[in-house]
Amino acid sequence: MKKIQSNLHYFNISRQNLENFLDNFYIFDEKHPQLQEYIVNAKEVKNILITIKTLQEKKESKEVVEKYFLELSKILNKFSNCSEFGCFINACDSFLNFAKKNIILLEKIAQRYFEKRILNETIPEEWVQAILDSNSSRKKGKCGEKKLLNILAECGFQEVKTWEGFFNEQKCVAKFSKIFSVKNVRKNLNIKMAAKKQNKKLDLIIKINRKIFLCEAKHLNTSGGGQDKQISELIEIISLKEQNNNISYVAFLDGSYSNILLGEAIGGEKLTTQRKEIEKCLLRNSYNFWVNTAGFEALFADLKE
Repeated sequence: MKKIQSNLHYFNISRQNLENFLDNFYIFDEKHPQLQEYIVNAKEVKNILITIKTLQEKKESKEVVEKYFLELSKILNKFSNCSEFGCFINACDSFLNFAKKNIILLEKIAQRYFEKRILNETIPEEWVQAILDSNSSRKKGKCGEKKLLNILAECGFQEVKTWEGFFNEQKCVAKFSKIFSVKNVRKNLNIKMAAKKQNKKLDLIIKINRKIFLCEAKHLNTSGGGQDKQISELIEIISLKEQNNNISYVAFLDGSYSNILLGEAIGGEKLTTQRKEIEKCLLRNSYNFWVNTAGFEALFADLKE
């Protein structure tokens, strides 16, 4: 095994090799496999709404109209989230599962829909797919983890599912899970993992010989309150220290915000503070790492040799 270099070496590799756009691990450009189910349901929802509006315009009895609201309630399901009415429910400060169970609320939202929106029979496929595309960020939760597992596999690290496999293999990686819980990791590796958030679960446990890397992966494209919190979590991870120098913490960040953070452009006070905190933690904790894709690849390529 080649001797790995300082954490600042891999940090600088990350700085010099920023993330590429259009990373295939985070792209979902195929049509949704259940697109037709979404379209069929959207048509059913719209047809019932048209019927209700027509009956109301004809002054049909309340009992008859309510039967169709009950029918509307029955067909509203997970595929209705991409119907125009499903999206309108969200715009009315409610959500689908709640509105469908409350007929009075459903009727009130429908009346607003009739007043505020155009109701016709058209259901363009591309509109439904566009709504599904706009929700694609929800699929990205484990993409960073999968990306790192792929890089590690190329470096010869075998994924294991049990502690027996973990201790028997010279080079391996395990995902935090029920078996590899924080409690079990602390016990079996004799470490503290003393994050402020008790029982904070990371993503990967990487082993090569006696060396252990505990890794957290995040993918961020924009700044903001939620993103700042995630950056703070990563900074806290590289501030952790164990008595055993064979234990390292790795903070992995990709996405466009990683480029902003590692880039040279002048930023605001928050960005400047984040940069200073990262460098301070790396200097204080020489066994910990902050890397992007290039830095992670370089680190584990060195360990491969």
